[in-house]
Amino acid sequence: MNKPNSITNKIGIIGWGFVGEATGVGFSKNKQNKIFWFDKFKESPNTFDEVIENSEYIFICVPTPMFRDYSGMDISIVKGVVETIASKVINTSKVIIIKSTVLPGTTFEFAKKYPNVNFAMNPEFLTQNKAKEDFLNPARTVVGVTKKEVGERIKKLYSSILPKDQPYFITDLVSAELIKYMSNVTLASKVLLANEFYELANKIGANYEEVYKAVEADPRIGKHLRVPGPDGDLGFGGACFPKDTLGLLSFAKNNKVDMSALDAIWKKNLKIRKVRDWEHMDNAFGRGASKK
Repeated sequence: MNKPNSITNKIGIIGWGFVGEATGVGFSKNKQNKIFWFDKFKESPNTFDEVIENSEYIFICVPTPMFRDYSGMDISIVKGVVETIASKVINTSKVIIIKSTVLPGTTFEFAKKYPNVNFAMNPEFLTQNKAKEDFLNPARTVVGVTKKEVGERIKKLYSSILPKDQPYFITDLVSAELIKYMSNVTLASKVLLANEFYELANKIGANYEEVYKAVEADPRIGKHLRVPGPDGDLGFGGACFPKDTLGLLSFAKNNKVDMSALDAIWKKNLKIRKVRDWEHMDNAFGRGASKK
């Protein structure tokens, strides 16, 4: 592990859900880091303005819920927070870091609207049940920026808590956003494919437990082929996979990109999933019924 960074990093967090809390707790592992956080719906140690004033790095970790009619996702909360912060940090060295999952192009639009503000996209790859552990043990750290020096600053910030051999991918804003979506929908798709082989195995008398363990031994394929899943149900649920699948499908439709394979996966998931747990989670749905 790295030795603690002797430089004091002042880190602000807006939103203290499982992503925001994991971010705050993770960075506080280095005692040199100072954490300031605010959540509109929770008793917070700092006010919104105090977080902005005292922090050099401001992580946006607010919800991006889906629309009730499954037509896409609502990023109005992120937009509202960014618009409030941007006017306070113009022409400063402060960096607004979007950690909330937003559609590709969103952070770039912020950067165009506020050219004198430093923006970065730093997607999270956390599992809800062990987010704090995942934060400190990532497979990779992705940072999207418009300025290389901002990316290097964020990399240095993470180096204060992560292992020296941590892989970093410093890229552009849109690519960083797409990396998050491709990661989640690929995992979700693999779950559905595993479910179909599970059904086939049962039909023909094969031992699926032996099948999937042997298949997972191939490093190109990886894990997460056990059926039923950890929650005992078929298909995929949770806070992220359904929302991100819907968000990407809506985005592709608006951009006239054929993602019929992913659309079929989502429809199959709705067919086999008994418990739509994502519909009963906090901040599951946005303010309106749809994006229209």
